[in-house]
Amino acid sequence: MRTHIHAKGGLIVAASAIAAAMASAWELEHRKVQHADLEEFRLRVEHLSSLRGDKDALRSIESSLRQEWGDFALLGFERIEEMASEAGKTVFVVVERGSEGETPRAIVQTLLADVHGDAGELARLYPTFADLTSRESWARSREKGGDTAVLLQITTLGPAERGAGTGSLLRSAVLNMLDRGVAHALTTTPVDGKAASEVDLADASTYTPAMRFHARGGAEPALLLPGYKTPARTGGPHGRDVVVMRYSRDQAGHWPQPPTMKLHSMGPLQVRASRALRQLGRRTRRMRSYRPPVLPRRPHLRLPVLPRRVAPLARLTNRAAARLLRRPSPSPQAPAA
Repeated sequence: MRTHIHAKGGLIVAASAIAAAMASAWELEHRKVQHADLEEFRLRVEHLSSLRGDKDALRSIESSLRQEWGDFALLGFERIEEMASEAGKTVFVVVERGSEGETPRAIVQTLLADVHGDAGELARLYPTFADLTSRESWARSREKGGDTAVLLQITTLGPAERGAGTGSLLRSAVLNMLDRGVAHALTTTPVDGKAASEVDLADASTYTPAMRFHARGGAEPALLLPGYKTPARTGGPHGRDVVVMRYSRDQAGHWPQPPTMKLHSMGPLQVRASRALRQLGRRTRRMRSYRPPVLPRRPHLRLPVLPRRVAPLARLTNRAAARLLRRPSPSPQAPAA
């Protein structure tokens, strides 16, 4: 049996096929790494923007950041929701997934700058940490990007995460999740526990623990910036002096440490669909955990109960009333003449 297709119908089918092919090609061309799975998918590294619908997670992150960094916690933003909305694409979070939902474990706040991995150029363009994290800098990072990622602050969200290797996993994941056009990464590592004059960039024995953490990841010290983080929080754990450490890709485009996670890329349409499914999952969990409020019971009207000794009197009264109702009423007398 032959099926005949009208000329107009054939043109519509051909145009639809071409449009679908172009949409698929556009989706593949714009695919970007959206998250990385670690430790058999128990831990996931993703953008802070993907957590915008999870208010509990955002509040937990904000509380930990303020406790750790004080005035520098949100890097120029007033609320965590603003940071997630305006800088969420370059802020990365380690999330532990369990039966009860998602729990943030660590976070690294980054932005993009076009300084070609030159720490001196970064200091010239942004003389202070406040300049580096101003709203104008975030807008420039979001709109124009750059070839250098600035790792502003790496924070473990809880005492159990310190020394557990979560920070190392996050650092390696972030570097390998960056776009291919980002060839360098600079850190703003605070000098804690000693004065800046005691640190010799050429002598590894004078490095602070944070500097050794980045050195183990393949970073090299590039520049010491005394008093870069001002004002400092009074009595806080971190100092005002900062050391800039530099990571760079090799000629093959690889970072010093190979990825130890499974990277997942998505196109724009896939990202929207994934976000919608995620919000649906959160709503489903909230509906399952919902318990309707217990309303007070309405009071019932209870008639008084007569005591036993009164009951016979009540029966006699009822009988007398019944007799009166059955007795015929007297006829009215005629008026006298």
